[in-house]
Amino acid sequence: MSRLYPRLLPWHAKALYNEYRDLELPELTGRHDTTHLSAVFVATGGDRIGSADLTALRAKVVGLATEAGYPGETDQSARARFDLALAEMLHSEMGLVPAEAAAGDVWAFLSLVLLPDVAYWRYPTPKPDRVLASDITRHVFGRLWWRAHLVHDPSEQEPYAALTILGEAAFDQIYARRKALGGSPYLVKAILRVWGGLERSGVNDREVLRDFLKRLLRLAPFMCFEALEDSRLDAELMRGAHESVKAMREKKLREHEVAGV
Repeated sequence: MSRLYPRLLPWHAKALYNEYRDLELPELTGRHDTTHLSAVFVATGGDRIGSADLTALRAKVVGLATEAGYPGETDQSARARFDLALAEMLHSEMGLVPAEAAAGDVWAFLSLVLLPDVAYWRYPTPKPDRVLASDITRHVFGRLWWRAHLVHDPSEQEPYAALTILGEAAFDQIYARRKALGGSPYLVKAILRVWGGLERSGVNDREVLRDFLKRLLRLAPFMCFEALEDSRLDAELMRGAHESVKAMREKKLREHEVAGV
């Protein structure tokens, strides 16, 4: 049975976001709670999580943050390690199903009620979507759950190993196209397999990935990716990936010729 989490209604979430703008981390720590007057649960679909379990979840998140330097300042590598560890922990221990994880109000509760200090430590003076979950691909916690969900492979010895293949910005490119591509764990895992074995020397990874995803988007209306066996799907994706690398190398060569290099 899946777990149901409290949902912070949007009006109250915005009010808390505005209220928290001028607060320091110790004040935010003092504001954390496992309940809120405006928090609601959906009527069916799982077991409601209790206050004790929410407290335990908070303790685990704070523990990971502390290892990364919380409540002090951290560098980019420490934040990246925190994100990876947190993604795995949230996905493996929250007990969410995708339908519940797709609700922005769930993530707003976590970032504004249960863990406001960690959320504002990870993203000081955050833009609204980082804590309100108006865009889950940008939410401080929601984006990490979905990254872990889409790469999770229970057949592997390390089910979350693929989290390290792509960085946040690159993964966001995939998830931003979730209606056609990023909503399928099967396809995302294949993209990661192909990307991990792709020779990309001399080209910009971000440009190659963007071009590669455009090719997949053009292909998607004519191919059911999930109907293909792993080997066939990998072959199709690798063909497109090689074309993207070739196109980016040719583009770079043309730019050099124009510049007279």
